[in-house]
Amino acid sequence: MRSVQEEPLIDMERLERVAPVIRAAAHPLRLRILDYLEHAGEPRTVSEIIEACDANQAVVSQQLRILKDQGILYCRRIKNHVYYGIANPSVLHLLECIRTHDDCGGAISVHPRGLPSLHPDAEDA
Repeated sequence: MRSVQEEPLIDMERLERVAPVIRAAAHPLRLRILDYLEHAGEPRTVSEIIEACDANQAVVSQQLRILKDQGILYCRRIKNHVYYGIANPSVLHLLECIRTHDDCGGAISVHPRGLPSLHPDAEDA
């Protein structure tokens, strides 16, 4: 087994603070919205988000509200349009974790801190 650098555990106050944000992002449509806004690189209108996510207006609006309420997104009204953008870019790291996890067929093969693999076919050395 590889040696792991000693790192302090994340304190509970911090975990309690970030858990609602992670919970808010942990929904397929909300993740799709975040992915779309990340790729867009700039705020998008509700109509553009609805079209990109291929979902109905009521459902998308509900998901946008949840993301906004947790400080993940912000919104601005300009004339007759409401634009949504990413307010908390650190939440985009979740998308990178998803891409990395999915790239290895749904199994975690390499832990970023050098911990043993959780992949069922891997051998611990």
